[in-house]
Amino acid sequence: MDWLDLVVFAPLLALYGLIFGVIGGALFGMLLQALQALQGGRWYFASLRSMQPSRYEVVVDEAVRLIGGLQTTGGGSTRT
Repeated sequence: MDWLDLVVFAPLLALYGLIFGVIGGALFGMLLQALQALQGGRWYFASLRSMQPSRYEVVVDEAVRLIGGLQTTGGGSTRT
């Protein structure tokens, strides 16, 4: 097998993979739709009207500590 065979077979292999992936994905999707229809056509998920955080945390102290640990020199910044 020479390099020309690889140039020809690599795109062909990718094309076959794409075709089989599309067919397999379509069959899997049809199977999931059929199973969902058997359950009465209901999707089981909880919908939210909005998201509200339960708490707020300010991390300025940690940022100041990290920035304070940097020492600037003429060539850039290095950590001490």
